[in-house]
Amino acid sequence: MAKGMFKQERFSFRKMKVGLASVAILFAFAQLGQVSADETSKVSSSEITKVTEAPKVVEEVKSPIEEAKAEIATEKSRPIVKETEAKAGDLIDVSKKESAVEVKESQEGNQKVHIETSVAEVTKTEIAPEKVEKIPEPVTTTKENTVVAKDKDGNSYTQYERVDKTTTVEITKTPPTVKKAGASDIVFVVDRSGSMGGTINTVRKNVNEFARNLAKDGVAARFGLATYSDEVYGRRLGKTDEDTILTKFGETYFTTNPVELEKALEKIKIAHGGDSPETATPALTKIVSTYDWSKSPKNKKFVVLLTDARMKEDPSIPSIAETLTTLKKAGIDRIVATTLYNQRNYKDFVSEGRLMDIDRNLADSLTKDAASWIVETVSEGRQYKVTKDSYQFYLERRATVPVLEQKETPKPAPTAYKPEPAKLPETGSNDSSNQTLLGLGIMLAGFGLATSARKSKEQ
Repeated sequence: MAKGMFKQERFSFRKMKVGLASVAILFAFAQLGQVSADETSKVSSSEITKVTEAPKVVEEVKSPIEEAKAEIATEKSRPIVKETEAKAGDLIDVSKKESAVEVKESQEGNQKVHIETSVAEVTKTEIAPEKVEKIPEPVTTTKENTVVAKDKDGNSYTQYERVDKTTTVEITKTPPTVKKAGASDIVFVVDRSGSMGGTINTVRKNVNEFARNLAKDGVAARFGLATYSDEVYGRRLGKTDEDTILTKFGETYFTTNPVELEKALEKIKIAHGGDSPETATPALTKIVSTYDWSKSPKNKKFVVLLTDARMKEDPSIPSIAETLTTLKKAGIDRIVATTLYNQRNYKDFVSEGRLMDIDRNLADSLTKDAASWIVETVSEGRQYKVTKDSYQFYLERRATVPVLEQKETPKPAPTAYKPEPAKLPETGSNDSSNQTLLGLGIMLAGFGLATSARKSKEQ
């Protein structure tokens, strides 16, 4: 009986050792599962870090169309020089032509296509030098770019832009032009007051030379003459030689013969004149109403006032303002030859640019300017450099839009119930203490199994 009990105790002890070994093995597998779970957790954390990295900044691409528009605006705003003052290389004109934008839209499958086209031309005109180098051949340059992005609705689109610019250069030349007037009526109104005593001979010489120059050049001009001193002064003292004198050539107040004009100038007699201002306004007014001016619309009318004094203002004679209005209304241009000191008194009275020095080269000044004032307008031939920049704009935008389709909802297929495999609890961590326990468990299990086998052989 004692022997039986001993066997029973040994059997119980053997079962206990086997149980301990099984527990140790299960504990080891649990530690291995926890280590695997920890490694998986580390990989997932690394992947999350990669996803949350900051996106790279993409540099914005400039639009070729916007660049071309800015270039056109810059060219249009360039400073321009008056042609009469321009020199070689100066810009005298800039013009721009621009068409309306033509828009076309269409649908291609799931793409909405939007196309815009237009053209523009900028023409620049410069004064070209007398000797022009070889004219360059036309040059065409192209700028284009493509942008891929999403619109405000989240639809993807591709936008393509292109600008073709063609530059051409040409040289043009204008021939000299001469425009002749049909005829001219010129009346000389001469101050014969005392202060003109030392100047009257110079006046005679210059007027005669001017008249001969016109006749020599074949100019059809009629000449008239009127003289004055100081009517107000003469009336006060009872002197009649101060009055205005209108010269007649036979039955008319005009002559086409320079010799007759010369004889009339010789007959001028100097008066006193009284104070400095003289009464020029009565003479200027009377020639308008009395002289038989040509009525031809092609005829140009001029009055040449020759004096060394300013005009007098007095209630008994026409005012300066009234006289100026009368001359303008009659279409008579005004030329004044006076001293440099008195030119300031006639700036508002003369026609533009027609104020001369009575003491210096009066004949030369009258003859030189007669071509533009009386007889003809001369325009010298000039060379121009014309640069044309022609732009062709093209924009194409393709937006992908969602296409809605009616589809049947598939029914889910029946599947047999399949239980999920049991998972080991995720406890502990992969630190050094868990690894030590795992090693101890495996050693105890091995030791228990070895002891049990040895005991069995002894019995």
